[in-house]
Amino acid sequence: MKVSLDFKKGAEALADVKNKTTELVQKTSETGKQVAVNIAENIQKSALEFSEKSKNDSYERRLKKYNPLFPEKYHSEKFNLPNMIIIVDDAVRRDIDVCEGAIGWLSNQKGMEVLHLYDEYIKESGIQFVPAPICDAAYYVDRFDRNRFIQIECIFTKAHEERMAELKNIAYMLGAKYCSIEISETTSKVENKKKKVEAKIGTKGISTSSHETVEQESSYEGYVSRSGKIEATFGGSDEVKRPELKWFMHDDTIKRLIDMRCANINAIKSETLVLEGSSSATMSKKTACAIDNAVGKIGVSGNANMEGQALKEEHSKLIFRVEF
Repeated sequence: MKVSLDFKKGAEALADVKNKTTELVQKTSETGKQVAVNIAENIQKSALEFSEKSKNDSYERRLKKYNPLFPEKYHSEKFNLPNMIIIVDDAVRRDIDVCEGAIGWLSNQKGMEVLHLYDEYIKESGIQFVPAPICDAAYYVDRFDRNRFIQIECIFTKAHEERMAELKNIAYMLGAKYCSIEISETTSKVENKKKKVEAKIGTKGISTSSHETVEQESSYEGYVSRSGKIEATFGGSDEVKRPELKWFMHDDTIKRLIDMRCANINAIKSETLVLEGSSSATMSKKTACAIDNAVGKIGVSGNANMEGQALKEEHSKLIFRVEF
């Protein structure tokens, strides 16, 4: 049998196979490259996402650490102004990114929330500071006015002045001719004393002995009393007006005096009242102690000793005499 070979067609077939093989290799190579590109892009995307997440986490941690207070939160109806404010220089945290645009920051000192307010934002805060605000000073809220803060060193002095003024105003509004206010304070005092005594030193069974001088410490607690008196004379009037009360709003003796003077029959002519310091206390000893602890931790200037002043006030008396 005779076999006839067509070399031309064979060559064309081989060329076609070669071209297809080359095309397949190119496609495979391009697919591989694309896969590699996709993998690289995914890795880069994941790295960027991780980096962004790390930055956000770091920012959140710093935000939690520094706890800045921004104007929008401060002016929000939901914001509750802390009872204590420390005036600070804004330069303290000027270079901290999370504090940019803040008006101060919030902290918790021994269980007491404190607002550290930048001095540049005092005017915009709308808060009244008594006396004038100064940096590194601590202020505590006025018990009768949430928008008024008093420097802690002045709280008891201002309260005492206001109580005296209120008593004089009561006398004036009730048409008094004369009034006197006597202050009586009794303060506990502890004194330690050291004295030298001679002690006889000997040994059992031996007749010889020697003397040695030693120091003994003793202490005693006593009370120191101080007093003062203020008097005022008025023209007197039968036109009685009920005075507005603040410090003595809940003092029954003062309210009874007002009721008796305002009565149309058998009007009172004179009265002497003894007002205990605890009846119109500036603050509780617990609050005073909390202020001392908070201020001590912050380390602001001044030594108000609020607990000591609260105890002193508790042992004080106001003797109020009024004549009509």
